[in-house]
Amino acid sequence: EDDMYQTFDQWDELAAEPAAAISSSITNDSSSSSLSKPIAVGRDIISSACLLRASAALRTKIRSRGGDEVYEWERWLRQELWLQNQLLAKQHETSTSTTPLQPWQGKDFFAKKIQPASIVLHKFRTRQWDEFSFLSKDVNKKMTKKERSSVIARLDFLRDVIMGVTSAKEAVIVVLDILLRAEEEAASNGGGSSLDRYLEEFLPLVESWTLWMALTRPSPMQRHARVFSLLDAMDDVDSVGAGIFAEEDEMENLKAAMDEYEFGASAGGKRLAAAILKRMSTHLMLEEKKGIPDGGDVSVDFILPSKFAKGSEWEKQWPEEEQRVEWMNRIGNLALVSSRPRSRTARKTADSSWEQKCVDFKKEPWLLTRQLVELDGWDAAAVQDQQKDILSLTDLVWSFGEGSKQ
Repeated sequence: EDDMYQTFDQWDELAAEPAAAISSSITNDSSSSSLSKPIAVGRDIISSACLLRASAALRTKIRSRGGDEVYEWERWLRQELWLQNQLLAKQHETSTSTTPLQPWQGKDFFAKKIQPASIVLHKFRTRQWDEFSFLSKDVNKKMTKKERSSVIARLDFLRDVIMGVTSAKEAVIVVLDILLRAEEEAASNGGGSSLDRYLEEFLPLVESWTLWMALTRPSPMQRHARVFSLLDAMDDVDSVGAGIFAEEDEMENLKAAMDEYEFGASAGGKRLAAAILKRMSTHLMLEEKKGIPDGGDVSVDFILPSKFAKGSEWEKQWPEEEQRVEWMNRIGNLALVSSRPRSRTARKTADSSWEQKCVDFKKEPWLLTRQLVELDGWDAAAVQDQQKDILSLTDLVWSFGEGSKQ
């Protein structure tokens, strides 16, 4: 009974709103170590974590409405209790200990399954990369600075796409699984071959397939099938390469989808374009050993404005409306910019001249955006060249197909 009430207390601490928990801990004990303070993630995070982990464990799509999730959560709980107690029984048979066998119970399920998943999901959604043990310099001593920055860039891209694009949301199931495995490896071994496998082999693969889901918008059944095959591959080393790597034609179709995608036509498309351009810029800056801007929200700016005054320079450079419509919303016409509150002046200058845009782009920390200022102007030829350059970066950044195995 004491264990039950203790678990209830731990659940309440975990379910508290993060801001309220931080404020309370500072007020009650400002001298205590941050490591000793209760970790709070909020009820929504716990609910999402349970849904995602149940889906991963049962290898099934779970609806979050209509009560189906409650049934599946119970099924997940019963399955874990049975599996863990079977494992304990086998270990006890081969043990010389005379201590009575302590069965795996609900308190263990909370401590080993729900609490870690909730905390990891919270860190992922809030970009708390420094809080992950497998990225700690003290724990994973052999990870270089570039490798760490590369992993963070991948996670940041996954976070932005999963939270911003509906057709990619299922990818969080396998991302959460990778993060939990990586944390377990870091805690037990401080890094090793298994951790390297998750970060160097599976994380890039998941990133590529998340982009595939975001751009090609497959059906929910197809998305879940892809996610579950990736989970199966992580459970079975020998299965890697058996049906989870993309075929060459499939990747060509993906690049064709990126080429034709009307990113600027919707809010979700703009978020996806911002994530892609940010990831590409980060890759280029890492290769050139340049500093990466700190985490933060980004957005995209139409280089050829969606609206401009009659008789302006834009109308002279783009006289044909059909051509403007064709290229307006393509990724080649979008520039990555740091998000900041749009003032009235900023809104008035949304159709500013190319020269003024170059002044603004030069202030940006993102390499792809700063490179635009080297151009003499922005006409149809310029946007088409930019489109080709961005598409050519796709293979370098995500290493589709056979390159994913390297």
